Amino acid sequence: MTTPQHRNPTAVKISLPRYSASATYRLLWERAPKTCAAICAALPMNTTAFHGRNSGDEALLVTPSVLLGVPQDESENATKEHTMNHLYFGLEEAGKSYGGCAPGSSASEICWFYGPAGLAQYFVSMNGPPHDTPPFVRETANLNEFASLLEEDGFYDSCPKLQRGGETE
Repeated sequence: MTTPQHRNPTAVKISLPRYSASATYRLLWERAPKTCAAICAALPMNTTAFHGRNSGDEALLVTPSVLLGVPQDESENATKEHTMNHLYFGLEEAGKSYGGCAPGSSASEICWFYGPAGLAQYFVSMNGPPHDTPPFVRETANLNEFASLLEEDGFYDSCPKLQRGGETE
């Protein structure tokens, strides 16, 4: 994931080199300023993109370091409605759900939806924290929508292939 070297860049680009695919997204500074700032401060990122396990047409990348201190609420454009053509930021705090992208540890991720049947979800125990005993139920993630699609080149068509083995960006 890259961005031009500006103090407040206007866009970010995600590339999937194996598929010669990429997407450029406009950063929504006016709606999610802390999210945009945290992500831009962490760029460039070299990480693995993969298919979401519980969320249908979702792909994501785990940030190399955990981006803490970013609220996931209305002040940062958080939503439980996840659609194509946007980038979302999520923080998975240790102990807040079962499994996740870094079981037992906190992790942060950037995700996107490449089809109409996607919704970021996670499992929680009906018995409450630490969410390690059944029965489990799914909850929809409250994610910060921080960017919207400007252009893509084979990006969304390539995302279903990530399910098989991931892609190092």
